[in-house]
Amino acid sequence: MKACYCRSLCLFFLFIFYYSSTALAATSNVARSKHVEASLLSELDAVAPGSHFYVALRLKMDEGWHTYWFNPGDAGSATKIDWALPAGLHAGPIQWPSPSVISLPPLTSYGYEGECWLLIPMDLSQEQQVGSTVTLKANVQWVECAQSCLPGSADLTLTLPVENSPRVDETLKESFQKAKYEIPRSPPSSIEISFLASEKNLTLFFQNKTGKVLNFESAHFFPYQNGIIQYSAPQQIRLRKEGISLEIARPSNAGAVTEPLSGVFTAKLSDWKGIEKINWDIRAKKFISPKTETQKKEVPFYFNKKFFSYLGLGFIGGLILNLMPCVLPVISLKVLNLVGAAKEEGSSSIIHGLLFVLGVLSSFWIVVGLLIFLREKGLELGWGFQLQSPPFVAFMALFFFLIALNLLGVYEIGLSLISAQSIVEKAKGYLGSFLNGVLATLVASPCTAPFMGSAIGFALAQPPVVIVLVFTSLGLGMAFPVFLLSVFPSLLRLLPKPGPWMVAFKQFLAFPILGAVIWLIWVYGKLRGIDGTLDILVALLFIGLGSWIYGKFSTPFHPLGVRVVSSLLALAILSSSFYYAVVETERLFALKTAKKEDWIPFSEAKLEEYKQQGIPVFVDFTASWCLTCQVNKKIALQNPAVKKKFEEVGVVKMEADWTNRDPKITEVLESLGRSGVPTYVFYGVDSSSPILLPEVITPNMLLDVLNKIEKAKKQKEAQTKSEEYFQ
Repeated sequence: MKACYCRSLCLFFLFIFYYSSTALAATSNVARSKHVEASLLSELDAVAPGSHFYVALRLKMDEGWHTYWFNPGDAGSATKIDWALPAGLHAGPIQWPSPSVISLPPLTSYGYEGECWLLIPMDLSQEQQVGSTVTLKANVQWVECAQSCLPGSADLTLTLPVENSPRVDETLKESFQKAKYEIPRSPPSSIEISFLASEKNLTLFFQNKTGKVLNFESAHFFPYQNGIIQYSAPQQIRLRKEGISLEIARPSNAGAVTEPLSGVFTAKLSDWKGIEKINWDIRAKKFISPKTETQKKEVPFYFNKKFFSYLGLGFIGGLILNLMPCVLPVISLKVLNLVGAAKEEGSSSIIHGLLFVLGVLSSFWIVVGLLIFLREKGLELGWGFQLQSPPFVAFMALFFFLIALNLLGVYEIGLSLISAQSIVEKAKGYLGSFLNGVLATLVASPCTAPFMGSAIGFALAQPPVVIVLVFTSLGLGMAFPVFLLSVFPSLLRLLPKPGPWMVAFKQFLAFPILGAVIWLIWVYGKLRGIDGTLDILVALLFIGLGSWIYGKFSTPFHPLGVRVVSSLLALAILSSSFYYAVVETERLFALKTAKKEDWIPFSEAKLEEYKQQGIPVFVDFTASWCLTCQVNKKIALQNPAVKKKFEEVGVVKMEADWTNRDPKITEVLESLGRSGVPTYVFYGVDSSSPILLPEVITPNMLLDVLNKIEKAKKQKEAQTKSEEYFQ
């Protein structure tokens, strides 16, 4: 009897456990698509009448997958929530955290990778009865993308009890605090933000009313309004007398900018205290150009304490600049020259040092003069402004590569002067010291050292005389170590005696220079996309070839004829490489235009009709929110050779647009063994065997398939003619 009682009790608890588990499953707040897990969470375990609280839509993406922000950029679709809420409960708009830049050149989108929390404010009525419950139902729709894109959706439910006082969910407290921190905030009241929109550019102006210099780094503006900027264009910070501006290129078909201009501005603000992360939700009014006479007056210049402190910062920044990867090899080579010339008289050593200083300062003054001239012409430029020019970046990448090859010993300059008289060699040495100073300044142009930013930021907001003096202090700081060694050559005794170590050290110095080459290629890629990067790499290949030919066959140990021919050949290769990278690539880039093509909308009936007639068909399963689709379209489908081949072969092009849900397209994709876009299919002459391409396509891949279809088409035409002949 007792055993029966225990068995019944166990069955009772199992029954209760089963139905409670079933009830929990029925009100699940978690769902999963193929690559994204969606959860509906509340910061409160229990709510109270009149509660204001947040719920979160948490999206956890698989590695390599992403979802999209409010403005998805070039491609994509923002996450949407449709609420079904009880009476008395009101949901506010989604509070979007700052997005990330998702780049797949030549297109750029804004979105989230890894995990994102979308917060939604909720307000509960004061009349809500204590002891009741409120149930939140949300239909969530998103787009998940990697190499391909899929639409995702989930129906989520969350039930909360209503009690006398709200109760915080301690397990989620820290996560909600972090999510709230990621929501952009209004900028300080001391920061005045305005904008100016022209046909070509959108410019944001930031002015600090306190007069403090804003040293923004890694700044990016994410507009809420779509289509008003080129998302892939570099966003350039420029120092101005009034503060700082951020300039972004606009597309040719850009719409009017709504006022106030709104969006998210992220940056790093650096000063002597450290680095502060900026995450602002901005509302910019239209910029009114300060053209009155009172505003044109220069800020009076006084030799005050602040001025001298920035001179000191400039000098220290110049000293530290010697340790930057671009500059260190050049400075080190100059030191090696001083080691080799250590036996010279003191006056000669000092002359070498003074000429090096003069080379540095002359170069700085030329750069500053050009900078002041362009600013007076209305261009708002700062230090490193030349790096905003793709031709200059290309030139520097090739020039640095030449230096690295020289350091590695691929070629040597000046071997033919071995027999020159000593006085000529001495003059060459003095000229070399001056040119070393020029070279050091040239290679320093991409670099910014600590303390430089504050000094340059102060200088560029001042009259020209202050700009010149601050940059002079920067140049003096940079030249000081070499000058010190030339005045006190005894310090060189701390280094090992001249010997084989100098050759090894010289070769080692090539690697920081090669690191600078890699960085410059990356900068060029940001300016001109992946195709531009390839152009530079090809030019570097031929630079290496030309340098090798010169170094191998132009030495005095070869016959004169060999030296002349090899030198001319090397010169032709090197000059052609520089011309191609600096001039020709810009011309080709300017000629690129995206032309709209005629595509037939996808129809199963039409597809079957073409297949029965033996007409080859290409079907592009695509969507406007699919980033990979748009990249493939620009790189492969719009390639001139591919377009021409499509016409020659007579392939019908059909576009299956999956931007909005279409059950028919979904069914066709499933029949092909695919679950998302992009999907590319060729139906050739033999319609029974479609050719399925990978998600990422290239022009050569398409041309190969088109050539096969063309061959099969000609064979079928020949067979048809033969059959007609014998009938």
